[in-house]
Amino acid sequence: MTGLALGVITAVLAAVLLGLLAVTAASLRLVEADGIGTLFWGVALFLPCNALAALFACPLRWGLRLTSVASRTKKVTEAALSVATTFLAVLFTEYVTPGLRVHHPWLPALLAALLVALVNLGVRQMERRTTSRTHGGRSHFRS
Repeated sequence: MTGLALGVITAVLAAVLLGLLAVTAASLRLVEADGIGTLFWGVALFLPCNALAALFACPLRWGLRLTSVASRTKKVTEAALSVATTFLAVLFTEYVTPGLRVHHPWLPALLAALLVALVNLGVRQMERRTTSRTHGGRSHFRS
């Protein structure tokens, strides 16, 4: 179990580092770092900053789950809250990472949030394909 947990943690940290490198490369003129160590600090600080951002979004998620709006509306609102949480987490990370200077912090944060949203859409699409293959082209579950 410990090996599995360490493998999952390593995979998550590698994905966050890859995303951070992609956002940094895309916003090359907006982001200045003192060195490669700054990027590792950003990865290490992203998870606590993400937890802090999730703490702010948590009451909104609970309120949404308690309402009686349509299922599709709930899914869209959950997705919007997820993007907003990622946006806040990246903003927090930009401000607390030592050696990182960002000229317009909301632009890389918006890029990172959109990148996460695209990855989530891709993962859901792959899940739908896998589900339809395992059920012989007929999906028993509605999403």
